[in-house]
Amino acid sequence: MHNLDKILDKILSQAQDEAQAAWNAAQQECEQIEKESIQRADAVVEAARTRAEREKDAAAARADSTANMKKREILLAAKVGILTKAFVEAEKYLYELSREDYCDFLAHLLADAAAERLERVRHLQETYGEEEADRTGFELLLCEADRELGPLVIKAAKTFLKRISPAFEKIDFTLAEDAAPIQGGLILRYGDIESNCSVEAVIGSVREQMEPVVINILFPPQENG
Repeated sequence: MHNLDKILDKILSQAQDEAQAAWNAAQQECEQIEKESIQRADAVVEAARTRAEREKDAAAARADSTANMKKREILLAAKVGILTKAFVEAEKYLYELSREDYCDFLAHLLADAAAERLERVRHLQETYGEEEADRTGFELLLCEADRELGPLVIKAAKTFLKRISPAFEKIDFTLAEDAAPIQGGLILRYGDIESNCSVEAVIGSVREQMEPVVINILFPPQENG
């Protein structure tokens, strides 16, 4: 029995040593697995954090771009509104002229429109050899409220035309029997051609030409950026 006890003790000791070694190996393997798991988890977390940072930066960039676009839209709308108001005020100013100044304004419109039309006729004659049109064929159309100014406007316009060129001395005008469907300004009829010189049309034409200048006055270059 004594020998058996020794054998059993030896077997038990070896088993304990083997068990301890196995336990230690298992612990090391667990520690390694845990370490690798932590590393993988950290990598996943870092990737997620990087992805989140990228997504956050991308979202911020999109929000900034949207905000800048909205800002530009708001500023553009404001500028267009201010610009439109400036020309609306110009139109309003013409309607509020005194009778004398308004008559003078119409006379200049009439003289300029007639001179431009005759210059165009002359150009067509020289370019295409068209026959000269009747220079006495001008008709002045005014709105119903302005028709009483017709004779004064025609008289002043003829004076202005003579100052432009002696060649315009023979130009004559008649006040049309029909009123122009406009609020102010005039329409010049030359045969079957009509020149729209209403206040609205004049302001629209001036706006096309003067808008860049007005923009630079209202919004200096450093503000346009």
